[in-house]
Amino acid sequence: MALAALVLALMMTSCGNRAQTVAQAEPQVVDSSEDLALTGVMNMEMRTEAEKGMVLERVKDIYRLVKSDYMLHGGSYENELFDKAFCSKSWNKLLMAVRCKEEQTGSLFFEMNHWSMTRYSGVLLSFDEFEVESLDLFSDVKRATVTFTVYESDTYTPARIYLVYEDGRWMIDDFRNLKYMIDVRNAMWDYIAKPDMI
Repeated sequence: MALAALVLALMMTSCGNRAQTVAQAEPQVVDSSEDLALTGVMNMEMRTEAEKGMVLERVKDIYRLVKSDYMLHGGSYENELFDKAFCSKSWNKLLMAVRCKEEQTGSLFFEMNHWSMTRYSGVLLSFDEFEVESLDLFSDVKRATVTFTVYESDTYTPARIYLVYEDGRWMIDDFRNLKYMIDVRNAMWDYIAKPDMI
């Protein structure tokens, strides 16, 4: 009798384990298309936020170097290596065309320094309030826009830069002085297009 009870207990345990194994082997319910779409949106938002953070850090790092260089040279230094290191290929090509025209005509283009957004040398300044205004990760060329403020001792200038993603890095493609509404890239094109006055 004890032997029959033991066999019965083992069979029940075995059946219970088999039922549990069968239940585990049943196919899982696949998320609905709404759940998949929500997951895709969340992934896209996370990617966008991460990229925004990278753009912001890149721009802040660039302007830390610019500020450091200006402080080192008393605010009267213009370093074209910034353009070479941090600006797009098309920006640098346009800048070289401007420099060639300056050399040929003996006239100067720049009304202001596009890095400091100032018209006068010897100005000590700081850069603050950086914000990613727009970010496009889904076009042929990734683009971003960052606004910031340039502070001098007694005034400030709101500014904007446009960036493109080039060779695995975010590069500046245009500078805008929002105080005087100067689009530096367009101003360079206008300067090149002007007939030479000799």
